[in-house]
Amino acid sequence: MSLILIVEDSRTMAEAVSDALRRAGHDTATCLTISEAISSCQERKPDLIITEYYVQDGTGLKFLERLSKLDNRPPVMVATGCGHEAAAAQVISAGAWSYVVKSESYLKELPELVQDALRAWSDKKLESEKELLKRRLEAQNELAGWLAHNFKNILAASIGYINLINLNNPNQERARQEEYLSDSRKSQESAIHLLEQLIRMTDNEDGEAERIIIAEVIDDAWETVKSKVITNFQNQYPERLEEIQAKIPKVVFINSTRRIAPQHMVRADLSSIMEALLQNALEAVLNTEDARVLANAELKDKKLEIVIKDNGRGMDENVLRHATEPLFSTKGEVGVGLSLSLVSSLIMRHGGDLTLQSRPGAGTTAKIVSEARA
Repeated sequence: MSLILIVEDSRTMAEAVSDALRRAGHDTATCLTISEAISSCQERKPDLIITEYYVQDGTGLKFLERLSKLDNRPPVMVATGCGHEAAAAQVISAGAWSYVVKSESYLKELPELVQDALRAWSDKKLESEKELLKRRLEAQNELAGWLAHNFKNILAASIGYINLINLNNPNQERARQEEYLSDSRKSQESAIHLLEQLIRMTDNEDGEAERIIIAEVIDDAWETVKSKVITNFQNQYPERLEEIQAKIPKVVFINSTRRIAPQHMVRADLSSIMEALLQNALEAVLNTEDARVLANAELKDKKLEIVIKDNGRGMDENVLRHATEPLFSTKGEVGVGLSLSLVSSLIMRHGGDLTLQSRPGAGTTAKIVSEARA
């Protein structure tokens, strides 16, 4: 039995609608004001709401606006005696499931309309659940591939350094053994750092927001990324380590975000996002003359825009189109960072959007747009 919440400006009409639906086998609850309806919706969790467009303390639009702030809100059918197309378009745009004109046969036709709405809503929920399962499986496959690739490389390097230690060789210098142990330890620390980032990006619980200075987080992320890229080359391409160690200090990094007022953000999440984007930028400019990476931020119409821009190798249209897909890598020869799909997911979890612009040989621009929270 479905519970239908009826919101009317007239008790007589509310009782008539309730009687028609009860005869059709539904349970009902009636309210005469929006405030009563919100409370009833929270307490009784109706399966469907039927509301008059004009209620004693507001309109259907006001009711829909307040409902939009509730979790798992039910579908809403807006009914009115005024058959204005403009009103119908407004309530549908505001989130109503359907719009019904109160004709002479309204009470007679209503039970069938309600049954159709409940059936359609149930089908939609089923499709949503299937889509959610599909996305979870994609995320599971992405994590499995990411773990297999990145942790296998890191742990293989760590084991390799340990295997270089020969305790049975009296001629192997103690200093060399300590060096191998240190390199192995760095690889393990890199794995721990990646795992911490992954946990933050896939954890359903949001961290505690605090007022932070964006420029400081970006500066720290840049220092972390420089060390991380060196470690990656040391593990994967030790023959190029000296070359990379010479190139990285020559990359010009400009942080133009210092004028932005402190914002309420989750520091760990912003750090993970900035590290991922800055690592991509740094790796992209390693073979570029006059290599530059720019971080900029602006406040526009209550929106915060953070931009990471480089003048590196860039991406062609095909790579750019797939850049944020699971398991897709934009990297060339090196990189043990988090994929852009995970970065994009974390940004969306905080209500933001990530957009990428790039051309081969002309660099890449990554822009994050979110609500400003000073």
